[in-house]
Amino acid sequence: MFDRLTLAEDLLDCRGRAIARRGLVVSPESIEEAAQRARPAPRRALAETPLGGDVAEVLDDPTYRALFARAGARDAVARAVGAAGLTAALVEELLALREERPALHLHAFTTAAVAVRMLLTAVGGARALPDLAAAALLHDLGMRHVPVAVVERADRLEIREAHRIAAHPLLGAYQLAFELGPHPAVAAARCHHWRCGQGYPGMGAAPSRAVEVVSVASAFAALTRPRAYRSAAYDARGAADVIVAEVLAGHADANTAKLLVHALRGGRGDPRAVRFGGARDGHAPEVNRHAPVSAPGRSPL
Repeated sequence: MFDRLTLAEDLLDCRGRAIARRGLVVSPESIEEAAQRARPAPRRALAETPLGGDVAEVLDDPTYRALFARAGARDAVARAVGAAGLTAALVEELLALREERPALHLHAFTTAAVAVRMLLTAVGGARALPDLAAAALLHDLGMRHVPVAVVERADRLEIREAHRIAAHPLLGAYQLAFELGPHPAVAAARCHHWRCGQGYPGMGAAPSRAVEVVSVASAFAALTRPRAYRSAAYDARGAADVIVAEVLAGHADANTAKLLVHALRGGRGDPRAVRFGGARDGHAPEVNRHAPVSAPGRSPL
């Protein structure tokens, strides 16, 4: 089972500071140890940083109109995302993404906005919401350690490139454990490609429902944005169709997908009452060369 890897090079943050040295085995155990050893720096609310206005690009995007159209929804999401607490180092990471990897930066904010909207329909203004917003915002930080040329490949990945991508949940989880200590962002980073046991890395048990929300929000965000391997993005309905198909194939959690559909329908009523229809009439790109990433059959030690 692929649930750990050995660093072939030092793991560095955006400032060049060493987070972990070459040869370290990044595993569930070492991630937990890093979290327990961490001495987290003080956190500031996202709204108080230079990133404070970045979520507006998502909230005002017509693609997501159905999610944020209900009275008060846009402002509630903006407040919750703005309350996400970040250390100075993580603010620097997101600022670096905005400058150097804008698609990854936009994915972070789109996932955060979608996840928060889903959570608001389920739990309202729960006290944990700012931490969960931060988890959604930071869940894909490990992709910063994957070369741009690999991320932007338009054709099929070579095996070694696929393995680089498969490593990113573990790398992101370790970096976040190092920076934040025990925090929902660590599990969100490690588990967001779990896909009910069909994804990567391997896990001994299913993640929490909150992490499942981040996973579905991340998939929805990725589907509704341009990618090099397809001719266009999906529209919101088309992206929801893909996620429902994943549920029917046993690769996504049904109740979490219902929460997304419920939010797209305005968030009124009980999300458990959502029924998946047979029709799939959302927009899909004409050309789509996407293939699921295959992780190593075992941990590459």
